[in-house]
Amino acid sequence: MRLRQRVLRAATYPLAALVIGTVALFSAAACSSGRPGAATGGAVVRVTERDFRIVVARKQVPAGDVRFVIQNRGPDEHELIIARAPNSRLPLRGDGLTVNEETLERSFLRGLDVPPGSAQELRLHLRRGRYELFCNMFGHYLGGMRAQLVVT
Repeated sequence: MRLRQRVLRAATYPLAALVIGTVALFSAAACSSGRPGAATGGAVVRVTERDFRIVVARKQVPAGDVRFVIQNRGPDEHELIIARAPNSRLPLRGDGLTVNEETLERSFLRGLDVPPGSAQELRLHLRRGRYELFCNMFGHYLGGMRAQLVVT
């Protein structure tokens, strides 16, 4: 009798492993939505900064969580400022060369410094609207270091 119980127990192990493996496989498939960025908690926007140029890989993303991956490929440090911008141009300071960040307080989201040759990551929750990504170092905004992102 004991021998028969051991044989029955041994026979159930492969079956149990098969059932557990199948459940794990279907669970993993159910967690994946198949949408880009779903596993990271939102859309991913790749931003490349060079001297007097910002390139945004995606010009439009859905509202919600957005992960920005910023890479500075220029020889100098830059900053990346993200502000909600209902108009086509942001207001300038009296110097005429830099954006007046004080007037953007309500629409200002976040800014960070990006050293040369480095990459940074920034996560934000964005509402629908138009956003301006720019470097506000002296003359960089007017020199072309700006890009737009539309959130739908």
